[in-house]
Amino acid sequence: MNPKAYWKRPERWLAFFLTFLAVCSFLAMVPVTPELSPDVGLATTGSESELSFIDQLRGGSTAPRVLGHWTSLSPPLLAVLVALFFRSMVIALLSAFFAGAFLSFGLNPLIVITLAIHDFIWKSLSSSFSLYIILFLFTLVGLVHVLSRNGGLSGLVDALGKFATSRKRAKITIGLGGVAMFFDDHANTVVLGNTMQKLSDKWSISREKLAYLVDSTTAPVAGLAVLSTWIAAEAILLGDEAKSLGIELSGYGIFLELLPMRFYCIGTLIFLFINSALGRDFGLMFQAEKRAALEGKVYDDESQPLGIQPSGIMEPDEGTPRRWYNGLIPIACVVFGILIGIVVLGRARIIGLGESFSFGSFEDWRYTFGVAVGDEEGAGALPVLFLASVFGSLVAFGLTIGQRLMSVRETLQAYVSGMPTMWMAVFILLMTWSMQDICQNLGTAEYLIDLLGDSMPVWTLPLFTFVVASMMSFATGTSWGAMGILIPIILPLSYSMGTFDAGGGILFFLTAAAILDGAIFGDHCSPISDTTVLTSISTGCDHIAHVKTQLPYAVLTMALSGLFGYLAVAGNMPLWLFYVLFPLASVGILFVFGRRIPTEAD
Repeated sequence: MNPKAYWKRPERWLAFFLTFLAVCSFLAMVPVTPELSPDVGLATTGSESELSFIDQLRGGSTAPRVLGHWTSLSPPLLAVLVALFFRSMVIALLSAFFAGAFLSFGLNPLIVITLAIHDFIWKSLSSSFSLYIILFLFTLVGLVHVLSRNGGLSGLVDALGKFATSRKRAKITIGLGGVAMFFDDHANTVVLGNTMQKLSDKWSISREKLAYLVDSTTAPVAGLAVLSTWIAAEAILLGDEAKSLGIELSGYGIFLELLPMRFYCIGTLIFLFINSALGRDFGLMFQAEKRAALEGKVYDDESQPLGIQPSGIMEPDEGTPRRWYNGLIPIACVVFGILIGIVVLGRARIIGLGESFSFGSFEDWRYTFGVAVGDEEGAGALPVLFLASVFGSLVAFGLTIGQRLMSVRETLQAYVSGMPTMWMAVFILLMTWSMQDICQNLGTAEYLIDLLGDSMPVWTLPLFTFVVASMMSFATGTSWGAMGILIPIILPLSYSMGTFDAGGGILFFLTAAAILDGAIFGDHCSPISDTTVLTSISTGCDHIAHVKTQLPYAVLTMALSGLFGYLAVAGNMPLWLFYVLFPLASVGILFVFGRRIPTEAD
C-alpha cells in the first residue's frame, strides 16, 4: 500500500483518535501535582537585542511556567501514534512539534511560531553538537560513495565473505563489528551502518535486521566499554553524586562495581548473538527477513528509506579491480583516527587545565575520555569524529586517484553524489532534537517521575528505577537527559533507604545500574532518539519500520532483564544465575515463538 493511502482510510483515523483520547483521559485522571518554574526560556545564545525581543514575546523573564503537567507527555505520544497509524515520520514529528510549541508558549500563532523556531529549531541547528553530527554524517556518506565506486567496499565484502559464508555468519560478523567499535556510539552507528550495507545486501539480510544489529551494538556496547565517551559521561555523573552522598568511591570505581549488573546492555548483546546464531525471528522482524530471503527485497516496496541507497552510480565500473585494502584502509583511518583523536584532544585539555598526563597510566587514559566529552560549547569529541572522517576521505581520494581507478573529477562527483539524498534525513534528525528540547521545556521527565510515585518496598527499588528510566528515555528520546535527571533524584533516595550499607551495597549498585540501563533502553529504540534516527540513516532503513521491528526485541530483552536481573537479584538470587537464566530463556522464546527464516531451497 502506498503510504499516502493510510491518510485516506477512516478506520485508521478512528483508531488513532480513540487511542490518543484514551491515553490522554487516563493521564488526566491520575493525580499528579505539577510544579511552577520561573525559567521560561531555553534560549541562551543570540544578540542582546534578539534576546530582549524574545523575552518581550514571553511576557517577561520572570513569568512562571508549569512543569510536569499531564499534557507534557502528549507531544511524544502524538509523534509515536501518528508514525504508527499513518507511517509518516515527517508528519508525526511536525504535528508533535506544533503541539509542543502551543503547549509551551500559548495560543497566539505569531508568538508561538517565533518562539518555537528560536528555542527549538534555531537552538538545535546552531549548536556545535548538531553541526558536527551533520558534518560527520555528510563526510562519511561521501567516503562510502567513493569506496563503492573504486571497488574497495566490494573487495572488502569479498574478503569478509571468507568468514561470512552464510546469512547467519554475516549477521554475527556485523554484530562483532559493532562490538569492536566500542569507544563512541555515534561513530559506531554511522560507520558500521554505512560500511556493512554491501555485506548485508549480499546475503539478502533485510534493512530492518541490519538496523537492529547496528542499533543494538551502539549504546549497549558504549555503555559497557571500559574506555568510551559514554562511560566518561556516566562516571562524571556518578562521581558527583557519590561525593555529595559521602561515598568514598570515584565515579569510575562505581562504574566498575555496576559492570556485572548492567543486565539490559549485556542481555541485549546476548540476545542479539543468540538470535543471529539460531536464525530464528518472530513478529514483524520475521516478515521482513522472510521478504528479503525469498524475494530479495532488502526493504519493502512501501518503505521510505532514509540515507543513501544502493544504485547503479554507486557500483564500480566493470573493469575496476575489487581490492579489499582500498576499502579497509580509509575505514581504519576513520576508526583509529577517532580513537587517537579523542586521546589527543583529552590530553590537550588536561594539560590546558594545568594537570599532568602519562601515557603509561590507564587512569589518565580513562580521564582523557571524560575531558574530551566535556567542553563549554557542548560538542564534546564530535570535532574529532568529523576530522577523522575528513582524513579517511582524503586517504580514499589518494588511493583512488593514485591507482588511477577514477579521475579527480569522477572521484569528486562520487563523493558529492549521495549528499542531496540526505536532506530529508537531516530534517528528521533536526526535528528529533527539537522534540527533546520540547520535552525538557514541558517537564515530561518530571511528570513521569511524579506519575510513578516514590513509595515502594526497598527490594523493588531497582526494578522500579529501571521502568522509570526506560519510560523517561523512550518518551524524551535522550539517555543522557534521563541519567542527568534521575541520578540526583533516585540515588539519594536509595541511599536514604539504607541500600548502600545493607548486604554489601548491592541494592544501591543495582539501582544505579538500573538508571543507566533504563536510559539506554529508550535511547536505542525510541523513535525520537537521535541514535535511532542515525541508525535508520546509516543503514538506509525506513525509520518507522526500524522502530516497529526492533521494539518487540528490545521490550523482550527489557522484560527478561528486569525479571531475572533487577527483580530476582534484588530478591537475593545469586548474580551469576542471571547469566544462566537469561540465555536459556532467550533460546526458549526463540524456539517457541520464533520461526526459522525460509530460503528459496525450502
